[in-house]
Amino acid sequence: MSMKHMALILGCIGSAFVLSGAQAADSLKRPLASLSSVQTESTDTDAPFDLNARPAVSAAAKPSLSESLSGTSALTAPRAGRSLVQPKREAAAGSVDESALRFYASQNDAARVSMEIKRLKVLNPSWEPPTNLFDEARDPAMDQKLWDLFGTGRLDEVRAAVDEIRATDPTWQPSAEFVKKFELAELRQQLVAASDAKDSASVLSVAEAHPDMMVCADVDVMWRVAEALVHTNEVDRAQDLYKHILTRCPNPAERLATIQKAAELLPATAIKPLIAVGQRRPGAGREFESVQLDLLRRQVGKLAADPTGEPVIASELRSFETLTTQKKAANDAVLLGWYYYSKKDWPTAQTWFKQAMSWDRIPKAVEGYALALRQQGQLAEAETLSYEWRDADPLIAKLYIEILATALTEPKPAAMDAGRLARTESVIEAAQSVNGSQAMGWYYYNTGAFQKASPWFSKSVAWGANETNVLGLALAANRMKDRALFQKVLAEHGTQYPAVAALKAYDQKPGSKGQGGTRVAKRGGGGGGGNGGGQAGQLAEAAVAQFKDGNYKEALATLDKRAAVSKEDQGLGVLRGWALYQLNQYDKARDQFASMDKKQSSRDTQYGLYYSSAKLDPLNLGD
Repeated sequence: MSMKHMALILGCIGSAFVLSGAQAADSLKRPLASLSSVQTESTDTDAPFDLNARPAVSAAAKPSLSESLSGTSALTAPRAGRSLVQPKREAAAGSVDESALRFYASQNDAARVSMEIKRLKVLNPSWEPPTNLFDEARDPAMDQKLWDLFGTGRLDEVRAAVDEIRATDPTWQPSAEFVKKFELAELRQQLVAASDAKDSASVLSVAEAHPDMMVCADVDVMWRVAEALVHTNEVDRAQDLYKHILTRCPNPAERLATIQKAAELLPATAIKPLIAVGQRRPGAGREFESVQLDLLRRQVGKLAADPTGEPVIASELRSFETLTTQKKAANDAVLLGWYYYSKKDWPTAQTWFKQAMSWDRIPKAVEGYALALRQQGQLAEAETLSYEWRDADPLIAKLYIEILATALTEPKPAAMDAGRLARTESVIEAAQSVNGSQAMGWYYYNTGAFQKASPWFSKSVAWGANETNVLGLALAANRMKDRALFQKVLAEHGTQYPAVAALKAYDQKPGSKGQGGTRVAKRGGGGGGGNGGGQAGQLAEAAVAQFKDGNYKEALATLDKRAAVSKEDQGLGVLRGWALYQLNQYDKARDQFASMDKKQSSRDTQYGLYYSSAKLDPLNLGD
């Protein structure tokens, strides 16, 4: 008896042991990367998930390898000799599938040979191992070639390799283990392709027809099937499949990934029971605490964007706040700040934003903190903070400009020191802010510095024209007696902006030839008749001049004086409406235009009614 045969016999009578799938792969010394997640035999702890199989969708598919080898396919039909896959029989001699045994023997792997002999003896008690097992001249290179192709995922080349080998040895057959793994790999490949193509029906068809694929050893397949169930509106079955993974599969990383994938696809009501399946870890929180936090973040974030949404349960919100404080999670503190900001709870929002700033330098926390200060009237603090952080985020620079614009556009703004003005102008220039530049224009205009106002209005119009900055440019040109610029602005923008068109209607001097002067002279002289005629005309001219100079309050006072001595006509009524509009008295302007439009509708009254009803806020225009 040879030493090999002796080693075989000693291995057969040695103590029993079982190799894991990973050990088996290692002992075979063949790459199995493409099928590392495929399990061929389920255990009690890895029983396949029952999908309540339905009839598989019929589809044209190439025959399985076992069908090809048994002669049902013309492509790989055996040429002669015995069938390449032996049918399963009882324990009669010569009927046992010894292909795997002989392969291990050809590799001189006595340990694996011993294990295979034990397995075959359990299945077939009367079977005896062949005595010449290690003496066969079988070339292991043929089998190894298939395993190499299989291990690198080149499944389409396996069939060609089988034909090539059989051309030289018609009686050759791959091992039953190889055939089973290859066919399972092809099915998996088919399911993955359908999943990638978002063909949920085909995914479920393959999985239901082959339930042995639904095991923990290939959790990716179960993830794909669960996603297909969600996309086919079978949320309950998807939830059951996710629960199966969480209760059966032990890999911590795969369990966490499972609950994360479920959280992306299932509603919150379906996720919470799955989170509860998580195991409690010694000395720490529950296994899926991070996912629970993500779920709460999502809910709080939705409410921050839309306060009318479904509210967060008070106890869960308190838990989220506690965890945020314990973990010093700055981003979560910012999220809570925006949540309370959306509820107009400015003090609580301020607290959370300030807390986030103490933990980390997050621009969004600064922006929220400055906004909360602004909402509470603490403008000086908000201005200082936003200026210090202006370079951290364009939105903070914009906020700084908006805070200053509020002060700059007061009808009678308080004088600003040169340093504050200089830094404000610098930020506005860098940001090319339409809002900020027009605010600077109005500041200089309202303080009588028309030569400084005009360039700022010009910049604002160049960066983004709107009715407010165009009107400011026209008024500044008028106050500087720059007739050419005034006419240019009216010609380019008068047809687009009604407030600018109102200036054009009164552009001519009273009493001069032309439409404007004729209208004013007639309105002033004949509006009320009687002793008030001359006085009414003078007051009308004065009101027009005051409106053109941007002195809207004076223009309204003059119109009120004229109304006491003479009835106000359509043209002066439009002037009154736009004067109210420019003073931000939109409700009164709307009532004025509405009353005039009811009596005599015109293009002027309709424009005025539209814009005043919209309650335009010049601070929100242009940026």
